[in-house]
Amino acid sequence: MTDNNNWYIEHFERTGSAIGYRLTGKLDEVQSPFQKIEIFATTDWGNLMTIDGAIMLTSKDNFFYHEMISHPVLFTHAAPKRVVIIGGGDCGTLREVLKHEGVESVTQCDIDEQVTVMARKHFRSCAIPTTTRAPS
Repeated sequence: MTDNNNWYIEHFERTGSAIGYRLTGKLDEVQSPFQKIEIFATTDWGNLMTIDGAIMLTSKDNFFYHEMISHPVLFTHAAPKRVVIIGGGDCGTLREVLKHEGVESVTQCDIDEQVTVMARKHFRSCAIPTTTRAPS
């Protein structure tokens, strides 16, 4: 939720905690058939994506999440060749999976195409690969 001091704060009553980001403005908003997606600019964390009011990612720290849900699994598998990503609409996990040379194909499924549309527009480091590689 935004407050009148230009902060986006998400409260977690069960744990007695909260996280917040200072905003400079709202960049975009879309109501898909499934959820409301909002993009904000922050002072220190790049862009911020929320879905139905829940913080999903920022430009600056999204790699933590995506690296941790992709690399441990792929490094412990003997020879990962085909990968399926369920969800992952912001494409950050896809970005990390594509760093593994043995991976030959990746299928990504997300219920809401608008998450990917917004990520391509506002989180280019997630949604648009910065390097390409030939299949091994």
